[in-house]
Amino acid sequence: MSKAPQVHVIPAAWQEHKDVLRHIREVVFIQGQSVPRELEWDGLDEDSQHFLAVNELGQYIGCARLLDNGQIGRMAVLEEYRGSGIGAQLLDAAIEAGRERGLERLFLHAQSYAEAFYRKGGFVPYGEPFEEADIPHIAMEMKLPLTFTPSFTEAEPAARPAPAVRPQQPQQANGPSKPQTFDSLETLLAQLQQVTRSARRKLHILHPNLDQEIFEHAEFLDSVSALARSAPRAEIQILILDSKLIVDRGHQLLELARRLDEKIKIRRLQERANTDTSSFVCADTSAYWLLPNWEQFDGVTDLYNPVTCSRLLEAFRQAWEKSVEDPELRLMHL
Repeated sequence: MSKAPQVHVIPAAWQEHKDVLRHIREVVFIQGQSVPRELEWDGLDEDSQHFLAVNELGQYIGCARLLDNGQIGRMAVLEEYRGSGIGAQLLDAAIEAGRERGLERLFLHAQSYAEAFYRKGGFVPYGEPFEEADIPHIAMEMKLPLTFTPSFTEAEPAARPAPAVRPQQPQQANGPSKPQTFDSLETLLAQLQQVTRSARRKLHILHPNLDQEIFEHAEFLDSVSALARSAPRAEIQILILDSKLIVDRGHQLLELARRLDEKIKIRRLQERANTDTSSFVCADTSAYWLLPNWEQFDGVTDLYNPVTCSRLLEAFRQAWEKSVEDPELRLMHL
């Protein structure tokens, strides 16, 4: 059996690559999906950032574009090359370009049949379904998880014991899984528990104020404690924005970190920003739980998505490098 051609994605300038970009979109959208030409050629291409998928034979087989406002679109792969991950490579390239440009939010209009594909890439739906070019669509967005805009509310913490026995973990997924969405506190907690319990060694948590409804929930604390106590090389890193608020009101996760300071590290982000409001938890390198807006209970979970998890972990790494060990936390001997 011959080896399938390898594919890579390159940035493409409209003036230089417009002929091949036009050809791919002509075949996929105008011929294949009967999209009207006047809708396809909307006059925005010259000012957009484009991407081309190229195989090892030098053939251009897919494309995508990113607008200045953060909209990803014109995602197209020639029919004979579909089903081999090329679309995911194009999407990743567009997301990375948006992150490098400092965009606060990425969004797209997904054809309804492709909603699961974009969910797997870290996008969540918003608004009502609609039709575009007589094709059912759903709007989806991704808040790039780098910084926060806090709006804190205070609540009294409830004391809960943390057991030393690690809960039974779910079986590790060995292939792509189906992302799950949540839209209530109950489902949010259940899916956070799934992700936390799947961790074998590392847990990364990024949330501005460690919302007590979420991060003081007994099952979550039990799982964090069990990971820290039972895994010899466990590493739990937590990034917050306002340590004084958390210290002043008291927090069970801080108390746990005080007792297990070799395993659990909490640091404060140095820079405030008026941009992003995301929060996420990553377990090892494949499972994640994501709140596009930490003030709402709408989000997405995937127990096996190394691509999206890698992107979140890179954002965490960059933020961790710029974080500090806050004196407010050291007062508690963390």
